[in-house]
Amino acid sequence: MTTTIKNVGFKIVFLLLFATGAFSQPRIDTGLSSGEWRMPFDASGYADKPCNSYSNYNDVNGKPAQILWGQAPFNDFGSRQVTFDYTGLRKIRQVPAPGIHPRILCTPDDLPEMRRRLKETRCGQESWKNLLCWTEMMKGNYDDKAEYAKPDVWKGQFGGLHSRVPLFRLGLKRESGDNYNRSAIAAKCYNSLIDGTAVDFPTFYWNVFSLEAFRCLIENDKSGAEKLAAAVVTAMRLDQAKRDAERAKKPSPQPIEQPVGDFQLAFTYDFIYQWLSPEQRKLIHDELLVGTWSHDNYGTFNTATTSRANWATFSYWLYEVLAIEGEAGFNDLKVRGMYRGWRNLFTYGWFQSGATYEGEAKNQLGMDGVLMFAMRQKAYNFENLSAHPYLFANATKFFPHSIIPTLDGFVKYDLLGGSRIKAGGFTPCDLLGLKYVYPDNKIIDFVYRSAVHDDYSNIPDRPDGYYNGLLFYLIYATDFDQSNNNPAALNLGNTFFCGERALMMTRSGWDSKDALMLNMHVRQFNGGHASSDRNAIMLGGAGRIWSPVQGGRAYENFKNSVVVIDHKPQNLNTPGTVVDFSDTDLSTFITGDAKYSWDWNLKFLNKSKGYYTAEDVKENKVELPKGYEAEKHTVNDFSYLKLLYSYLNVPVFQSPHWILPNGALSPVVRAPNYPVKKAFRTAGIVRGKHPFALVVDDICKDDSVRHYDWILTLEYDIQIVSINRVSKTETDIILTGSDPLQLKSLPKNPLPAMCENTNTPAGQPMLLVRVLNCKTTNNTINPTIDELMPAANSKELRVRRLIIPADAVSPDFKIMLFPYRQGDSLPKTTWSKPNSSLNVQWKDQVNIVHFSITNTGYTKMKIETVK
Repeated sequence: MTTTIKNVGFKIVFLLLFATGAFSQPRIDTGLSSGEWRMPFDASGYADKPCNSYSNYNDVNGKPAQILWGQAPFNDFGSRQVTFDYTGLRKIRQVPAPGIHPRILCTPDDLPEMRRRLKETRCGQESWKNLLCWTEMMKGNYDDKAEYAKPDVWKGQFGGLHSRVPLFRLGLKRESGDNYNRSAIAAKCYNSLIDGTAVDFPTFYWNVFSLEAFRCLIENDKSGAEKLAAAVVTAMRLDQAKRDAERAKKPSPQPIEQPVGDFQLAFTYDFIYQWLSPEQRKLIHDELLVGTWSHDNYGTFNTATTSRANWATFSYWLYEVLAIEGEAGFNDLKVRGMYRGWRNLFTYGWFQSGATYEGEAKNQLGMDGVLMFAMRQKAYNFENLSAHPYLFANATKFFPHSIIPTLDGFVKYDLLGGSRIKAGGFTPCDLLGLKYVYPDNKIIDFVYRSAVHDDYSNIPDRPDGYYNGLLFYLIYATDFDQSNNNPAALNLGNTFFCGERALMMTRSGWDSKDALMLNMHVRQFNGGHASSDRNAIMLGGAGRIWSPVQGGRAYENFKNSVVVIDHKPQNLNTPGTVVDFSDTDLSTFITGDAKYSWDWNLKFLNKSKGYYTAEDVKENKVELPKGYEAEKHTVNDFSYLKLLYSYLNVPVFQSPHWILPNGALSPVVRAPNYPVKKAFRTAGIVRGKHPFALVVDDICKDDSVRHYDWILTLEYDIQIVSINRVSKTETDIILTGSDPLQLKSLPKNPLPAMCENTNTPAGQPMLLVRVLNCKTTNNTINPTIDELMPAANSKELRVRRLIIPADAVSPDFKIMLFPYRQGDSLPKTTWSKPNSSLNVQWKDQVNIVHFSITNTGYTKMKIETVK
């Protein structure tokens, strides 16, 4: 592999490239119509130029090594074959020839339809109001009594802010005696940028510049665009001076990886290009060029099968480079590398079920990028990624089943996870993008509606972040189908199951917002930001969430809904395994085996100099840490769904590295943790007029008495109403919440474990936790609720937990979970045969649950309906 020294004279290298004409070739003019333009593969001549890559590494001498753009395997999409299906896809207008703008996310030919949608659709109208709040405030014209400022979401907060959007983020300094409508201050700031006298300005202005540019484009406002252009040039020069001063302090300045203003500068350039003077065009073009050519995006160089990180869909890299597409210095290899990363992410970061490898809230689809690539399908000979079968499965299978029964939130896992995620705010481009490219798909329409809400109140109201979600909604404004309001008619089925991810999401039905929902995450090998939560459950029902997916850095097992032995922790990387799954109209159950995650700690090895290769493994040159051994199991060994792809049958000791160049390995090794005899959990639901859940834990450390905690994580407002011993074997724990609609903010101090007032109003959501069986040495069940508080300045979550402790050789937990409304009748449960047959009875519903133990030691349940 050719290497260069990364930190020696990179600035000089760039200046030499610029001086010798590497970035000064004339603009490409093919003479073709806008829809027929083709990008010559070698147009930019970057193949022998150094790439400041995610895949860079230290060489065998410990010095920074750098790869070249031409070394990227642009057409390597790995061994997993997928068939693109264009059925139902909207035809996307192709990008025009270079020099014609706008071109990043739309073309000049799209403008008439965009103007119509902004005027005639509810999504467009609400998005346009959000835009006007920002642009009018920035220019000093804001009127908080105007129609565009309503409804007043902020209601006088932040010193008098009245608006539908968080204008305080604009950063306008308050002067004595004013309220938040600081028009005079804003006008002074904006006018000083226009006339070039400004010495400083709020950084957030960059985010609003792109909105003002879009407004000028839509309204054909030449005068406004010319003022904005002058303001942008001033802002750019001020920020360039700050950057140059900071770089001058460093002995070896690194290449500039982002232009000033980031991707907002790119959009501004794109939207007002026709009104820029030649000098302004060159100034902005040169800034975009210096900040876009050198850095790749994740997935450009690494092994295809490991392209599973959401870094691949960081759209801002794409916005910036496409702003100068085909113009002098444009690096087309960067675009091709990003396409490779996006496509491989969809193939290896999404499973064929539609579930993701890395947690959903961390892992966005990047539908804005999908649309940008679709616009360039002909120009670069790309496949339209909208037609990728795993993306379609994600949209039509995973996404709808992740919607909670109240239809106003989504279940998402890992770093940014939770059970009431407002997906319109977290992944706004994804759901609108899916709706736009599949305009007639009723399932996607239903998911989109759940994201934006019936009144479109959940559309993006901010123009910042990794992508400008508000801008995306303005460009692709689309309404959902008002008549598509019955999810029960969509034939979704009640259950989502992914045998590769080891995840089950099931519900009692789609006909009521009171439906029961139970998820269980066994979690076999999957990506970063995970928790040690093998076999964790999540519960919703009776119109609310009871036990959430934790997410938010709740990494430890004792912060998740699992059974913990002797207060011992588990490793984040060690997989669990699904060993059984059954799904019928009457019931759905899954069995997970967490024994391996108790038995072993797994670790990924990396070299400080160079990287491990297949040759190192073959010649036993991998340096094993003390106490560790090679992990010889394969991905398929842990997977319920075993596929024939060869890379799934290679020992994970030979795992390709997730970020280093193709051929680099990150061997997986193991060391003993806290070995157990068994750690099975079987969980699922029984459907009927009174749906209920059952959770059975067959867990045993060894032949000694050990301490076990059966943990159910809770929403912050849940308290114990009562604890009653019903029989020799049964104990009822009744829970309710002080915030039934789940609208309040997290209180500063945790609530007490027990409710002070047990006079619960009729109809309020309640949860019966019935301990059907629990072996413990003192034959006494003492459940409690506690709340784990994070350390000061910690980013970890507060975690509220119901704990059912037991001291036993094997506690044999059998728990029934029944969400209901106050006033509803509770079931009567009786064992007809000890621990083998349970009658669950209401006046209008009778079920018999037959329990049996398999040869491998876990409990199977067979459900019978008597009435």
